[in-house]
Amino acid sequence: MRRLTIAVLLVLTGCSSIADNAVGFTAVDLTAPAEALTTHGDLLVIGTRPTDHPELVTRDKTGTQSNVRLTPATPYGKEAHWYGLASDGTTITGVGGERGGAHGNVRWSAWTGDTRQINEKPQAFSTFGGYGAGELIGVVRTKQGPLIIGSWQSAKAGLDIATWTYAQDTWTRQPSAGTALESSQELLRFPLAVTPNGDGALVVGWQIAKGVVSAAVWQFDGTSWTTATLPDGDAALAARCWDGTCHVVGRSKGKLAWWKSGDQWTKVTTPDIPVSDDADLSAPVPVNGTPTLFIDHNGVKLVSEKDERPADGPTGEVKAAETVGGQVFVIAGERLWRLT
Repeated sequence: MRRLTIAVLLVLTGCSSIADNAVGFTAVDLTAPAEALTTHGDLLVIGTRPTDHPELVTRDKTGTQSNVRLTPATPYGKEAHWYGLASDGTTITGVGGERGGAHGNVRWSAWTGDTRQINEKPQAFSTFGGYGAGELIGVVRTKQGPLIIGSWQSAKAGLDIATWTYAQDTWTRQPSAGTALESSQELLRFPLAVTPNGDGALVVGWQIAKGVVSAAVWQFDGTSWTTATLPDGDAALAARCWDGTCHVVGRSKGKLAWWKSGDQWTKVTTPDIPVSDDADLSAPVPVNGTPTLFIDHNGVKLVSEKDERPADGPTGEVKAAETVGGQVFVIAGERLWRLT
């Protein structure tokens, strides 16, 4: 009996230790599954989608939620999923998409407005679609205005990284030829995510040269593009920049890889976490000053350079993380959670 009592106490003590290490979260009630996040000043902007149409919700620091009026202009805009949201504190820009047509390609929609109303701005079919079209990966606000990032058929080989700028309700694809975004027979480029970086943007992804695959980044300073290869990496999947440093997460030999900017890009040592070839990662965020990645690894975990801690509450694939007003929010399993 005494041995049994000791065994029970040891089990309970172990469970208590695990529970003490867990980070608590509170579910944020929404009327539809969550797909995307951005900030708009001190507001959290949440892209949601019920069964057949997009919605947009704002949440202030008190927890008060408000619906933004959406005005679609095309049949596919009425059915769009959110592929990306961005804001400069004044204007909100969104990219939506829904598959359709004979080939099941994504039919893209572009949205612009503010917290009162966001309108789909219809574009010519050839703007984002048609012969030579690739994919759109997201939208970012820069000092020069919004940029949509994606890919488009290269004049030399494969696909170039492509950029679209916005003026007078029209998105215009900019030439990639002769820039660091252009592919060639010797070097093919593949963008996967984009984030603001100072006055410009940082695009992350992968490239292949002479059969060698490597993680790569492309930086826009507001005028021109430069590129860099990340050390010991196969693909860069997500990124975020703050306080003058960019944090990039991705994959290296089937494991989590993390890089940060400086005089040169350096690889950070992290816990040993598998990342499959088809996995997506959300961008890291600062949690109490520590760069932190939320990832589904036998349950949602908070991963930093130092450790890995379980999240108490969130479950499922992590799609996005965001900080606003000193609060941290995460989309996991299509639900929105707030770190408590």
